[in-house]
Amino acid sequence: MGEKMLKRVVLLSLIVTLLLGLNTIATPATAQAAEVVKIGIVDMQRVINTSSKAQVVRKSLEAKFERMKKDLDLRKAEIEKSKLDLERQASVLDPEIKYQKEKTLQRKIRDFEDQYRDFNEEIKRDEIQKFQPILTAIYQVIVTLGKEQGFTVILERQKSAVLYAPETIDLTEEVKKIFDSNK
Repeated sequence: MGEKMLKRVVLLSLIVTLLLGLNTIATPATAQAAEVVKIGIVDMQRVINTSSKAQVVRKSLEAKFERMKKDLDLRKAEIEKSKLDLERQASVLDPEIKYQKEKTLQRKIRDFEDQYRDFNEEIKRDEIQKFQPILTAIYQVIVTLGKEQGFTVILERQKSAVLYAPETIDLTEEVKKIFDSNK
């Protein structure tokens, strides 16, 4: 039994020595891997909301939206007028004429709802189409800034769930200035 115990102790000490030796061999690699990590954050929504280039696009979209809204408001007012007229005349109208007027009113309401959906989809499409190049350009600014200033990672403030970040790593204003200054 003593011999088995001696073998175990020798084996155990050999394993410990081997592990300690590997640890000292791995230390230089670990030191290299422990480079300084530089993290930045950017609030993309704030860049888009405050950038002069994005404001131009936003204003053109808002003008189009206002034209569409005006058209929808006119159609809605027409429907409301038709509805009130039908309610006032309902008691004196022939049942067949009343039925036809109700059908016409329902058709106008359906057409209005279809137009409303179409306008919303068109606005969304236009927004995506017009803002995609802006987002791409902002992304390029962030990549360039990250490379030039040696950032390890740059996170988006809203989408990456940054719960705390000191203002010193917030690159939003710098990104906005560079983006607006690029032609």
